[in-house]
Amino acid sequence: MARPRKAIDKEISEMLARTFPARYDEMVISKQNVAFGLCPHHLLPVVYRISVAYIPREKVLGISKLSRLCTVLARRPMLQEDLTHDLSRILHEQLESRGAAAYIEGLHLCMAARGIGAHEARVVTSAVRGVFRDNAPTRQEFLDLVTAPAITLV
Repeated sequence: MARPRKAIDKEISEMLARTFPARYDEMVISKQNVAFGLCPHHLLPVVYRISVAYIPREKVLGISKLSRLCTVLARRPMLQEDLTHDLSRILHEQLESRGAAAYIEGLHLCMAARGIGAHEARVVTSAVRGVFRDNAPTRQEFLDLVTAPAITLV
């Protein structure tokens, strides 16, 4: 059963209330967070790979909160475009950052398992706010970093 929007909004507010003073003023990225959602049109699963970033102004978020924000928001039945917009907006406005960005690749089972049968197709969306929107090199740095091939750390 889907959680009520008020409960999700409350959880997000509580997450963003616990911050640390910023001594770092460069890009913070949480890359390739896997989250699961639900297509609001077909009520079939969507598997997301979500990357988010922000540039702090006065406060930074605990790093695990970026992954948690992605998974909490993705759980709701919603369009991928709206999820992308919400992530960048929240990190920019509610965190009061200099800028924020979100990049999402989605495997929509409504496309893969029915109709067109597009098993390999991924839907890609991005949204940028603040310096990511106003400064093309900043936006490009974000896109280059989140689309670079994954490196195995362990």
